[in-house]
Amino acid sequence: MKRVLAIAGLNLRQLFRDRSELMGVLLLPLVLTWVFGSAFGSGAAQKLSVPVADLDNSTYSRAIVSAVDDARSGIVADKVTPAEAYRRVREGEAPVAVVVPRGFGEDVEHGREATIETVRDPGSSNGQAVVELVTGAANRIAADAKAARVTATVLTSGNGGTYPANAPNFRELYAEADQFWSPDPPVGIVTKTVTASATRAFEMKATPNTQYSMGFTVFFVLMVALSGAGGIIEERELGTLRRLLATPSTRGQIILGKVLGVASVAVFEAAVLVGFGALVFGVPWGSSPPAVVLTLGALVLASTGLGVMLSALMKTRSQLSALTPVVSTAMAMIGGCYWPLDITPPFMQAIALGTPTGWAMIALKNTVARGMGVEAVLVPVAVLLGMAVVFFVIGLSRLRLE
Repeated sequence: MKRVLAIAGLNLRQLFRDRSELMGVLLLPLVLTWVFGSAFGSGAAQKLSVPVADLDNSTYSRAIVSAVDDARSGIVADKVTPAEAYRRVREGEAPVAVVVPRGFGEDVEHGREATIETVRDPGSSNGQAVVELVTGAANRIAADAKAARVTATVLTSGNGGTYPANAPNFRELYAEADQFWSPDPPVGIVTKTVTASATRAFEMKATPNTQYSMGFTVFFVLMVALSGAGGIIEERELGTLRRLLATPSTRGQIILGKVLGVASVAVFEAAVLVGFGALVFGVPWGSSPPAVVLTLGALVLASTGLGVMLSALMKTRSQLSALTPVVSTAMAMIGGCYWPLDITPPFMQAIALGTPTGWAMIALKNTVARGMGVEAVLVPVAVLLGMAVVFFVIGLSRLRLE
């Protein structure tokens, strides 16, 4: 076993000694993942500026402005004139605007109909979210005002139809009623995420950052494995394998060592890209570590087996070098590494099931994007292991060491 590990360790030592190869294994995958993730990913949440015209400037209108200026939702109230508010929505600079008319507070205090005007783009979900905030604030004001009027009516009826001189006024009653909204809101909603047991989990789509992190991890694990297997042909051309056969090492130990060396480089590549996606883009790679390890381990074996098979079928290193980018890129495109399989036609999704990249992306989407567990990757992992067996059987049966 020591001889096998020594031969396998040679691949890693050669990788770290060759700076150009190390840069290709490390720098290129990280740069591409970062570029695509930054350009097309979700990125940091952007604040939404909403023009608000408060013409009343009363306690009640300020409650509306405060509701719109909601830091938790990333919404900022930008105080402007009504004309400016209308202009921004009309010219598409803002999805919604809020106008509180003059006299709003007096209408609230005297029990008259008090209205708030919202102007929005009907196609904007952000605009609808702001309208819901305003509606919630309006309902709160209406409830407080109703409570204050009921209390005033009770005080008046209990004093012979005359409002007591020492009783609190409407605003004080309103403020007292508003205290009952603590905590805010007094009735809350707890949202729980349903994962593997729910059928709708299969409808969840990966965010752009997660899609690119998964896709480029699968793509570069495949490419590194295919390129690494090309080293077997190179050593055969240089006569290195022939010299190894002259040592006490058996043919099986040499082959196993070389295969293990290729797989170790692919594992290193996977670990780097997984860590990069988790740290830089916050991709939830750790949602189910056993499922991720099983998937990537099966992918490494399938990719290494494919590399061994191609190296056995190709006569020269140059032939394999020309074929590697074509095979890896084609499989990445077909398997959904560059874009989600969900958006491709049914016949393309069927073709993807014939590639290791397609099954790896299905498994990673289940566990990383959908938060599902080990049971959701068992079938893809079994298929990948089956592919690995087929590739290794064909490759090892035809692999020449000299």
